[in-house]
Amino acid sequence: MHTEFAEYYGSEYQPNYGKRAEMKKQPRLVKPILAMMAAFSLALGVGACGSGSTPTQTGGSTTASENGTSRAKMYDSVKAITDDSDLVVVGTVADQKVVQDIDDETDFTLSTVKVITTKKGDAGDETVVVRQTGSTKNQTAGAMMETGSTYLLFLVHSGLSGDLASQYYVTGADAGIYLAPDTAKAKAQTGTATEQDISGETFNRVNSDSGDNLPATLTVNEVPAS
Repeated sequence: MHTEFAEYYGSEYQPNYGKRAEMKKQPRLVKPILAMMAAFSLALGVGACGSGSTPTQTGGSTTASENGTSRAKMYDSVKAITDDSDLVVVGTVADQKVVQDIDDETDFTLSTVKVITTKKGDAGDETVVVRQTGSTKNQTAGAMMETGSTYLLFLVHSGLSGDLASQYYVTGADAGIYLAPDTAKAKAQTGTATEQDISGETFNRVNSDSGDNLPATLTVNEVPAS
């Protein structure tokens, strides 16, 4: 039959037959190409996920890093921020200094806090050093603590090495800072504040715009026992 068509149509038949053959072969070439494109797209997607800016965290909790405390989650209860904290204390900032002990550009404010009472953890020698990223002149974080003020603090271990290992960051950047009223501040400055005095005080959240769903005021007795 092919021979008859060839005789009838002459040279016009062979080119058409060849085109039909090419069309039949085309799907065999398309499938490998599509597979290669899919593999390439998948590789790009994995690379994008691996190079994202997601902070390094542990179990969705707040953890410390050399550049300050990263936020892995927002807190929706006092229990949640207490559970993520290594230390919860009430204390007065007795001394402050600004250092650049991680790199030559980043300011860190170190506050030496004299502990009045401990709600969770062990404050050791009754003073703790709290690190905050930034300073009053170069503030890159949230609210900075002030010398002479008394705070209810939720803290996490710094995670740093050497002499810096004993220091703390505030849990959730500045979410874990509650400021005492002036009455408690005055007693703390004179050294007459007691655990009983502090337990009845209402502390005020220093940053109500942090995105956390935490109470605006808090007493020591409202902090869950560890």
